[in-house]
Amino acid sequence: MMEVHVCNSKGSVLRAFALGDSSELIIGRDMSCDIRIDAKAVSREHCSIEADGQDLILKDLGSTRGTMMKGERIDQVRLQDGMELQVGPAILKFFDNDI
Repeated sequence: MMEVHVCNSKGSVLRAFALGDSSELIIGRDMSCDIRIDAKAVSREHCSIEADGQDLILKDLGSTRGTMMKGERIDQVRLQDGMELQVGPAILKFFDNDI
């Protein structure tokens, strides 16, 4: 099962979430989001993680400042073990516990 760690800019884990129990998770600063990041640089509904068969796909939801991977803005990406994405000041680190 895939897991995401929400980290600060220094790499300290703030929270961890198991992925795969839901067909869609919303990440953003709004109180209704499944994974909430309370920062002005994060859009109310910033990005989503959706199941696509056996894969999990992260999609930017038209956020103002974008979802970044290796300094580049992305629209969507298939999540893989060891991947890191930036949402505002937070770093999202993905781990596949089945490996």
